Amino acid sequence: MRGLPATLCVAMLLTLSACTAQGVSSDTAELRNMWRSNLVPKSTPYQMVRTFDRVCTNGPRDDATLRSAGYVPLTERAPGARAYVIDNRYPAVAVSDRMCLVLAESRTGQTANFNDYVAKTFPRARAIDPKPLGRDIEQAWQVPTTPPAIIATERTVSVGWYRYALILFQPEAG
Repeated sequence: MRGLPATLCVAMLLTLSACTAQGVSSDTAELRNMWRSNLVPKSTPYQMVRTFDRVCTNGPRDDATLRSAGYVPLTERAPGARAYVIDNRYPAVAVSDRMCLVLAESRTGQTANFNDYVAKTFPRARAIDPKPLGRDIEQAWQVPTTPPAIIATERTVSVGWYRYALILFQPEAG
């Protein structure tokens, strides 16, 4: 700002500071500007499985990693669990010490793509009865890992739209 009078510089700074959103965090501002359809988007089967692999299977699932990938946390609703969203077509993510899931609107090819992923990534996974795990659980596999894990798919309905979740649950973790 060389050559500008000091009073003009001060006036410009005051004008710019009048435009700031005082009391609003960066997370809140980003969430408020987010397209509502991107909270739980219509992710492609590839995006869902890739996100599940990167976040849930291989991790880490920490706040810093998710934020560096562009995710913003939602307000905490369940003790120990945190949900993250991103303003594009990638699925929502929820994590805790024992659980990780990715969630998107149902689309063609998601089930087949995830079945292929489980078969390739967890060749020793064994299909188990999903009914004891919850009424919306469609498929489930027991995975002989350390600690033991259960992988499942869940299909729910929200305001007439079907949603599909890929879940990794490690009951003995944490």
